[in-house]
Amino acid sequence: MNDQSPKKIFEEITKRVNESVEGQKIIGEWVGPYDGKILQFETEAEKFYLVITDGKIELYTGEYPSPDLSLRGSSQVIIDVFTGKRSVGDVVRSWDLLLIGAGHEGFMLGKLIATVFLEV
Repeated sequence: MNDQSPKKIFEEITKRVNESVEGQKIIGEWVGPYDGKILQFETEAEKFYLVITDGKIELYTGEYPSPDLSLRGSSQVIIDVFTGKRSVGDVVRSWDLLLIGAGHEGFMLGKLIATVFLEV
């Protein structure tokens, strides 16, 4: 997974989440009555966003006008964070990753990713 773009990695993540019973539970807890979380990713090479609704997660190419959270950084930083090579705290403190908006939404995304990648 390391030599791919962040978008390719998140395509795999969305596929796994949508097929996972445990992933579906986490999404339900996450969105609660506020259906429709939007997380935007912006790198030097691509922009894409995730739409999280009760029951599924979808990935779209481009830029969303008012995401709940934008994560802005290099492709390598995004890959390193979401593959566990670097901590979010370290890359935010060093300004390698900029979080704009509701940063706490990223914690639920991390929990979701960890859960579906630990499932066998």
